[in-house]
Amino acid sequence: MKPHQSLFARILLWFFLNLVLLAVILFGFFNLQFRLGPQSPFAGSAEDRLPIIGHLLSRELSDAAPAKWNEILERYSAAYRVDFVLLARDGRILAGKTMILPPEVRARAAAMPMGPGRPPPFRGMGGHPRDEMAPPPGPPPPGPFPRSPRFSVRTTNPQQYWVGLHIPVMINPPGLPAPLTLLAKSDSMTGHGMFFDPTPWVVIAVVLILVSVIWWIPLIRGITRPITRMKTATERIARGQFDVRLDEKRADEIGELGRSINDMAARLEGYVKGQKRFLGDVAHELASPIARINLGLGVLEQRVDEAHRPRVADVAQEMQHLSDLVNELLSFSRAEINPAKVNPAPTLLAPIVRRVLERERADGAEIRTAVDEQLAAIADPELLARALANIVRNAVLYAGQAGPIDIAARRERDEVLLEVRDSGPGVPEASLVQLFEPFYRPEASRGRETGGVGLGLAIVKTCVQACRGAVSARNLTPHGFAVTIALRAAD
Repeated sequence: MKPHQSLFARILLWFFLNLVLLAVILFGFFNLQFRLGPQSPFAGSAEDRLPIIGHLLSRELSDAAPAKWNEILERYSAAYRVDFVLLARDGRILAGKTMILPPEVRARAAAMPMGPGRPPPFRGMGGHPRDEMAPPPGPPPPGPFPRSPRFSVRTTNPQQYWVGLHIPVMINPPGLPAPLTLLAKSDSMTGHGMFFDPTPWVVIAVVLILVSVIWWIPLIRGITRPITRMKTATERIARGQFDVRLDEKRADEIGELGRSINDMAARLEGYVKGQKRFLGDVAHELASPIARINLGLGVLEQRVDEAHRPRVADVAQEMQHLSDLVNELLSFSRAEINPAKVNPAPTLLAPIVRRVLERERADGAEIRTAVDEQLAAIADPELLARALANIVRNAVLYAGQAGPIDIAARRERDEVLLEVRDSGPGVPEASLVQLFEPFYRPEASRGRETGGVGLGLAIVKTCVQACRGAVSARNLTPHGFAVTIALRAAD
């Protein structure tokens, strides 16, 4: 795999391209501010609003008599939802809402340097000075809104936010302007947009997040979707379905992982088939000598004296056990059906259950059925009958005397579940995941004396998988054991 084709390189490249895209968006956003009108919430920052308000107040206060100052400040306070107070250099409140100033606010106001010396001119809509409100003689301050000294303080008990700004006010024209302090107080940290306006930054953050999410979704889906397919494939492999093939035409690590899973599934399928083929060949080769030995034991038993007949019977019993083992090995090897050669079709379950019970019912075992006559599943009738027969045989053998055995079938969405329950002791929980492996026997409940060799449930698994289904086992509460066959429902 070439370095530029790796998943790491793609993610890194995607990350840097995302940064470039966000930088372009930010540049476009800030460039847009200069194209918008001054009334737009995105034009200018909140830091410029207080100097603008100070500029307007400086002009109005200079043009009005001091008796009107309270009215002017109240009007501005109501408009901007901020309490405005006009302070003299000595800390006296000249106009505005009556309040007790915290000591730290008084100290900061007294420590501020002097601001601009003249109030700004009033300009009409056309930008020309009004003659009736012309500025006092002398050169105007540089720029339309001169930068005045300012400070900000946060006080507690109660928590309040204060911002102060020097403004020049003409008290007795044409005398010199008095440098006063315009003090703004708010219970909100943003001052309702006067001190700090978070709206543009919130909009920028939302836009950047949305763009990033939209930008990363294709890459993330390109990673998670094949991983999900691989997870499904590995789950099928864990259930013994080795006919899994992933079609991942990618050159990165995910593509290599898909090809590795395909190779693993093919190798496991070869190993399992080779194992069953080997067992079948061994069982086939053992069948003939075992038959000859059994024949010889029968002749020997007739000719041996009474004293040695028990020993011959013991040998015959051992040979019978060996013969049963060979027969189960042959059945297990023959159960390895190539799924490609099996054509499951809609199959009624009730007739198969009746046929199995006619062959497997044992004296003393109570078997109850609850299968709808019209319930059908996609399966091969012979393979399904062989699997169900092994399950019923095990239930009769290990729990036939413990209570009734129930065979029930039901449909759940697109599946048909055929379940066999018994009232026996069950198996250890740790053994449940290994029950369908060849030659596995939970020693606590099954041994040689019962005749089990651990191939019955392995045959069940092979037959059910050939029908494109799955089989599972679980213990019941407070006691009992259940084996469930899941098949695709027939529409």
